Amino acid sequence: MKRTLSEKRVLKKLGITDFRHMTKDKIVKFASMLPYMDPEVAKKALEQFPAFKDLAGDLVSQYRMIVDKALDDNKISQKAFYDACNNIILSLQKELESESINGDERERIEDKMITVAGMIGEKDSENKGFILKLVGGVLAFGSVLGLAAASLLGGNSQSTQQECLSDDIDESTNNDDDNNDI
Repeated sequence: MKRTLSEKRVLKKLGITDFRHMTKDKIVKFASMLPYMDPEVAKKALEQFPAFKDLAGDLVSQYRMIVDKALDDNKISQKAFYDACNNIILSLQKELESESINGDERERIEDKMITVAGMIGEKDSENKGFILKLVGGVLAFGSVLGLAAASLLGGNSQSTQQECLSDDIDESTNNDDDNNDI
């Protein structure tokens, strides 16, 4: 059975008195509710909230700036780490070139070089994990906006995941007492 949300329930979930009080931080939550709203409620809500497109565009721009900043900061951090590791390896190579070291010293230096190389590999794996999480966040954000766009265009976009609603919708309160859907 498809659940639909009335205007009263949507406003309650967003914590606002009417859609003219929509803020940027509530727009993503609102967009994630669109597929579950009665189509008439969604249309009326969007009529009351004419800045939806502008706020959605602002959110995309801000999200992109955050992602770009995170990638730039990550690049700087990675470069500093790799530069430090390369300097350590170069110093150890110079020690290896010395003819005054014995076999035990040579082995100790080589072990240190292997340790530093392992650190580089761990950092690379960590960096790839960070990038995968970032890409996952971008995909999730894009999915929410895509669902909102599909709902706005009248598409039948039913999400199989209802986590945004399942936490706080229960069957017994699905029907509002006043049945005023706008």
